[in-house]
Amino acid sequence: MKIGKKIGIFSLAFFFSTAAAVSANEEFSDVDSDYWANDEITYLAGEGVIGGYSNGEFRPGSNVTRSQAAIMIAASLDLETGDRPDPGFEDVDTSSHAYGAIAAVAEEGIINGDDGAFMPNEPLTRGQMAAVLTRAYDLSAEDAPDFADVDEDYIFYQDIQALAGSNIATGYAGDNTFRPGESTTRAQFSVFTARAMNDDFKEEPSEIPSLSYFEDRITEAEETIEMTMYEEWENEFHNEEPKASFGEIEGTFLQYYTQEMTSDVWESFYEEELDSYGPELAQAFPFRNMEDISFESENSNEVVVSGIEPETELNEQAMYYEYTLTKEKDSWYISDMEGTPQ
Repeated sequence: MKIGKKIGIFSLAFFFSTAAAVSANEEFSDVDSDYWANDEITYLAGEGVIGGYSNGEFRPGSNVTRSQAAIMIAASLDLETGDRPDPGFEDVDTSSHAYGAIAAVAEEGIINGDDGAFMPNEPLTRGQMAAVLTRAYDLSAEDAPDFADVDEDYIFYQDIQALAGSNIATGYAGDNTFRPGESTTRAQFSVFTARAMNDDFKEEPSEIPSLSYFEDRITEAEETIEMTMYEEWENEFHNEEPKASFGEIEGTFLQYYTQEMTSDVWESFYEEELDSYGPELAQAFPFRNMEDISFESENSNEVVVSGIEPETELNEQAMYYEYTLTKEKDSWYISDMEGTPQ
C-alpha cells in the first residue's frame, strides 16, 4: 500500500448440517448413523424417493447421473410416469429402466436434453442440479448471496441464486464458492432434494455476507475516507496553514474501521504523516487496484479478503494484501490490514 510503503506496512456450502436427531440407517450398509447426510438419505428412503444397489449400498460419494436425478425428482414430486409422450431422445429408448421418469421430467420441463440427447449416464453438475431443483420446486432468488465463482452472465446464475435464496444450498464457506462445474454426488443431491421437500432440513441463513458485500465495503471506505481527508486538509496544506484536526474527521473513519484501528493507525497517520502526501493521497489506497481477489471466512464474525496489487509506475513492487473485517454489533468493520511485498 502506498501509505504503507512510506510509513511502513501497518496493521489496519458447501456447508452441510443435519436437521433432525441422528438415527441409525437401516437401509444402506455404507451410510453410518453419524454420516453428514444420513438424516436426509434416511428421510428420502422412507418417502420412497431413493433406493440403493442390490448389495445394500447407497454409494453416497458416487456422482449422481442424469437418469438417477430424473428418477429421484419424479418420485419426489409423485409424477405420473406411465403415460407420457416419447421425449424423443436418441440415447433413451423404452427399454431403459429410467424411461418413464425421463419422459415425465422432460414433459414437465424439469430436465432437458441437449441436441436430441439426454445423456442419461452423464454426471449431473452442481449448476445443472440447481436448475433441476429450481424448476421442479419453483424456487425464486430472494435476498440470495453471490458466490465468488458464479458470474451474473453464467447460464445457471439465477438457478443457483434461487437455491441459495431458498436456504437449500449455501456454497462452500471456506472460499464463498459454489463450484457449479463440479459433479453432484448422490449424497449432495439427496440433501438438496430433502431440503426442497421438507423445510426441516433446510440450512439456516448464513450470517456471513457475500464477497461482493465486503468488496463494496472496502471500496466505499477507501473512497469516502480519501475524499474526506483530501477536502479537510488540501487547502491548509497549500496555504501552509495547520491542517484540520483529526477529531473533525474521526466520525468518518468510525463508519468503516474499528475504534482500535482508527485510534492506533489512522489518527497517528493523519497527524504525523499526512504532510508527505498532498493531492497524491488519491493514489494511496490499494484495494481498487488489486487483482485475484479472494474471500475466506474465519468464522461468523471475521472474514479475510485478500489480493495482489500489481507492480505499476506508481508502485515499484507487487504487494499481497489482506483486509480483515470483523462483526461488531451487527455491523462489519475493517479491523486490520497487512501488506507483504511479492
